[in-house]
Amino acid sequence: MPEIRYPADLPITPRRGEIIAAIRQNQVVILAGETGSGKTTQLPKMCLEALHDVRGMIGCTQPRRVAAMSVSKRVAEEINVPWGREVGCKMRFSDDTSRDTRIKFMTDGILLAEIQSDPMLRAYSVLILDEAHERSLNIDFLLGYLVGLLKKRPDLKLLVTSATIDTEAFSAAFGGAPIIEVSGRLYPVDIRYLPLDNGEDDYGFIDGAVAAVENALIETDDGDVLVFMPTERDIRDTRDLLDGRLGSEFEVLALYGRMASTEQQRIFAPGRKRRVVIATNVAETSITIPRIRYVVDTGLARISRYNPRTRTKRLPVEAVSQSSANQRAGRAGRVQDGICIRLYSQEDFEKRDRFTMPEIQRANLAEVILRMKAFKLGEIEDFPFINPPVSAAIRAGYDLLHELGSLNETHELTPLGRELARLPLDPTLGRMLLQARIEKALPEMLIIAAGLSIPDPRERPEEKRELANAAHKAFAAPESDFITLLKIWNASPEPAGKSRNALRKFCKQNFLSFTRMQEWRDVWNQLCDSFSNDLRTPTPPANDDTIHRCILAAQLGHIAMKEERNLYKAAGNREVTVFPGSNLYERREKNSKGKSGQDKGRQPPWIVAGEIVHTSQLFVRTIAKIDPNWVAELGAHLCTHKYSEPHWNLKSGRVLVTQRTLIHGLEVKRQHIDFLKVDPVAATQMFIRAALIDSQDVPITLRFYAHNNQLRQKIETMLTRVRSNRVYAIEERLFRFYDERIKNVSSIHDLNRFVKEHLDEQPNFLCATEEELTAGEDFECDLQLFPDKVSLANTALPVTYNYKPGEENDGVTVQVPAQLAGHLSSGQIQWMVPGIREELANVMLRALPKVIRRQLMPIDPKAREIAAAFDPGRDDFLAALADFITRRYRINVRAEDWPPQSLPAHLQPRVEVLDPKKNTVIAASRDLDTIRSSVQKQDVRSDAWEKLLPRVERFALKSWSFGDLPESIVVEELNGTPIHGYLGLVLRDGEIDVRLFRTQAEAARGTPTAIRRLAENTLSKDLAWLPKELRSIGASNAKPQQPASFQAALSQLAAPAAAALPASNLAQQAHEHILAHMLRLQPVFPLTEKRFFALCETVRRELPAVTHRVKTLFTQIHDQRAKLLASTKRYPGLEHDLARLIPADLLATTPHEQLQHLPRYLKAIQVRNERYLANPAKDADKALLISDFDGWQSHVPKSQHETFRWMMEEYRVQVFAQELGTAQPVSVKRLEALWV
Repeated sequence: MPEIRYPADLPITPRRGEIIAAIRQNQVVILAGETGSGKTTQLPKMCLEALHDVRGMIGCTQPRRVAAMSVSKRVAEEINVPWGREVGCKMRFSDDTSRDTRIKFMTDGILLAEIQSDPMLRAYSVLILDEAHERSLNIDFLLGYLVGLLKKRPDLKLLVTSATIDTEAFSAAFGGAPIIEVSGRLYPVDIRYLPLDNGEDDYGFIDGAVAAVENALIETDDGDVLVFMPTERDIRDTRDLLDGRLGSEFEVLALYGRMASTEQQRIFAPGRKRRVVIATNVAETSITIPRIRYVVDTGLARISRYNPRTRTKRLPVEAVSQSSANQRAGRAGRVQDGICIRLYSQEDFEKRDRFTMPEIQRANLAEVILRMKAFKLGEIEDFPFINPPVSAAIRAGYDLLHELGSLNETHELTPLGRELARLPLDPTLGRMLLQARIEKALPEMLIIAAGLSIPDPRERPEEKRELANAAHKAFAAPESDFITLLKIWNASPEPAGKSRNALRKFCKQNFLSFTRMQEWRDVWNQLCDSFSNDLRTPTPPANDDTIHRCILAAQLGHIAMKEERNLYKAAGNREVTVFPGSNLYERREKNSKGKSGQDKGRQPPWIVAGEIVHTSQLFVRTIAKIDPNWVAELGAHLCTHKYSEPHWNLKSGRVLVTQRTLIHGLEVKRQHIDFLKVDPVAATQMFIRAALIDSQDVPITLRFYAHNNQLRQKIETMLTRVRSNRVYAIEERLFRFYDERIKNVSSIHDLNRFVKEHLDEQPNFLCATEEELTAGEDFECDLQLFPDKVSLANTALPVTYNYKPGEENDGVTVQVPAQLAGHLSSGQIQWMVPGIREELANVMLRALPKVIRRQLMPIDPKAREIAAAFDPGRDDFLAALADFITRRYRINVRAEDWPPQSLPAHLQPRVEVLDPKKNTVIAASRDLDTIRSSVQKQDVRSDAWEKLLPRVERFALKSWSFGDLPESIVVEELNGTPIHGYLGLVLRDGEIDVRLFRTQAEAARGTPTAIRRLAENTLSKDLAWLPKELRSIGASNAKPQQPASFQAALSQLAAPAAAALPASNLAQQAHEHILAHMLRLQPVFPLTEKRFFALCETVRRELPAVTHRVKTLFTQIHDQRAKLLASTKRYPGLEHDLARLIPADLLATTPHEQLQHLPRYLKAIQVRNERYLANPAKDADKALLISDFDGWQSHVPKSQHETFRWMMEEYRVQVFAQELGTAQPVSVKRLEALWV
């Protein structure tokens, strides 16, 4: 080895003798040298000098490849030996060392890898761990490992060097190793504190930095400025502000890790202009930027942190530690006196942590644990880390390895885990490749895994961002960012020999980093070496789904389910957002006006992400579409299952249960499986109930099933007729019978197998006896009381009985042909089963109002008497029963006294109507009106009905030209019972039809309107004068200021209750009122020619008199109303009473018979008003009698509304002006009789 020399201008050189002596005398030396001290290049030479007779190599580790390479070449140059011989360098993809190498530079990862093959590190006599202050995972792992190794190898020397370091902690870790501190700063640095406080709320660190730069450039004429910003975005914003403020004599440059290498090189080649370099913390230690005099420190950085609880990588912007701040200050003062401007206070600086938290305490520990397991270094909990990781991080590492299938439940390496540990890859990427071997997708996945292990090769220069985006779009895969990497690789040219010009050109055209593309190929080559045996057998190209399955196998914790546009739910119930740089990020399309339009809606429902990172929000990056069924398959060891809704499925003949498969709280699969696999006992019991007891349609052909069903039906038939709840007892006994004998059966197939296995030994072991089902009880019932058939309308109709409380078919059901449906009465139906009559009578008596019920006490004997003596015949049931009670017990009872729905379902027989042709049920109800309406709507007709229609129906008539119509016609006979039809009239499109109806009520519905039209046609000449007469009806006898005509009177009558009606409308009202009163047949039937023409003659004779009477009544009503409204003093509510009596539509709402009473009602209001003025208190007492019936509309049946309304008017007359008399008897009791 040539003579070793040391540069005299380096601060470490004067300390050479001290350091060499320390190396010789101690196994471990801690050297804290500030930036620029020369420790990195001179320490290896000092070791060589101190231990020149030692054969082993001097190993020097560097955290970065670029530093290992450059420093090794610098040392070789200073020693004056060829690089790669005595001084060499080894990195992941290259080994520039030889047998003669004495000083070996390498990345710390290389030394870690060598431990696997050489745990004692016999190749080395000295190890130098440089830049230990960075406290990366590799550095901390090496430090912990060497603590134990040095005890086994007392001949091994260790030097730990750092720019700024917690020297005491390191010294203590190595048994009190000596500490040597070397100054590194060549020139003094003036620290200035300039906190951000100018009184403006929106004044931020970017504004402060820009102001500091401007002041620095004004303060001196030489030296460049280095600005530390936390993020790339902050760098761009700062540069944009400075570009707008500084003149052309200054150059503003950016520096960050993802920057293209060509742009980075500009930093190290300063020109004539003064420069402002804006950088992230990449410029703190590993890069020395020339000509820096000023440093502007925001005191912020983006620090990578791993959250073990959520398994999320975060990149928050945080305040840097004191050591990092000092490193930044040290960037100044390298070439002349420097100035560091800190945009925070000295007090803030002194409160900060002294050192940056070691990566071991904020990183994913999965790879560390895996390596330790593979190297057999013991448990991570016991490893002598300088700063041990927290237990939560350790658990998260174990969880991830378990998720990857690398460790079993006892934290032991699995065969897959041992394979993973041998791969020079992150465990996650390694798991992808091992799955690719299974899926036969290794060629594609080697490319993708290599691409994921390097920084993104795509570059987006700020000034060419749009061009770069356009170029990258050519590689975009719409459903996968992973496939995008594959497309970039496939499009890139293969290197031709040593020439890489084609690749350079391709990278330049497509805005790709040539350096990273080369690194990608280097990683790929190394991975191919690890899988060389697998690659020997050609495989067809893998499709996208296969590739994504391989990725999913390694990223089961990074799946997510879509919630809305760009928003997904990830494991642990976290909401994550698709990163805007992803191909799957969904932007709103712009319309022609440039405004946001509709979403494309193309995002997949499920995705897998390469990483989940927390910056401004929680982002998923590098994502792809997946099928959730893959998750259930590949993540079976992580899945939990929840079961719900066990049920009998008749179609498959099995008891099924819904199985929900969940992973990390996300439901990835839902399916029906055999319940027997989940709970054999419950599944068997459910099968017994559903298939053998409850269901009647199960395709079971086994002999025992038919035998037991027949026996059960026989017993239950008797019980249902008498409404016995012992039906359930029979079912329970049969269930217990089966449950004691049948095991592990949940399907018909299982049952057939089970019976076959036991048939030879016990042929009847599943056949129940009557004794086993009844337990000796007597279940016979009287068929006279509960017959199978009842006779209605001379027809024997089948009756069935069901004991199913709450169900639609509970109780008695009778089946009726459609022809008979309209001929049955409620009396016939309600009273048809003798066995329920006494209970029915009892319930009906107890449903009566208390005042009536008291007179019928005791109830039970009365119910027995009614059951024995009452016969409603064909009458309405309630009317007949009320009449029977009134006559027999001399108690006044009306049908209205029973409240609606007063009977339970089982006491209201249910009617099923059968189609006479198809014999199918077309209507079913307990209400006869509903039955008739339903049958009418369906218009079910028998053949006899169809044949009769052409003979009796007539159409398009305008006069009574069809003679007399019979009240009913016998359409057919059914078992001796005549089925009647009823003729009625219908007005259709201005003409009259004669139609056949099933009931007289239906026939009567449209007949009055049709009769009026026929009368109008017949009397057209006789009625011609009426409209004109109503328009010019005679003047009133009122005073001059009163209205002079009928029309004017009625207009005033409408106010204030309603606005005045137009004259034409009033005349039309009067016209309709008169015709409605006169052109009607009462009663409607029979429809004979004689009755019709007699009606017409009456109209001719009486029309003038009726018209005159209407006019007179209107005039009188108007005069009375006007007089009342003219009164200055009125009782409260007088206007309301007038509005009620005389609404704007008076003629439309007041029958002619009631119109004649209105003057008396108005006179009663006048009398009340006069008496009110004399004695208001007495009027108030009387008003209370009326108020008792407020809101009567909701208490009186609609059919009685008209009757009750006019009874109330008469009651008001009786209360307030009794001397005027009433048109009918009226009292509180009579009113209450109509009150429900």
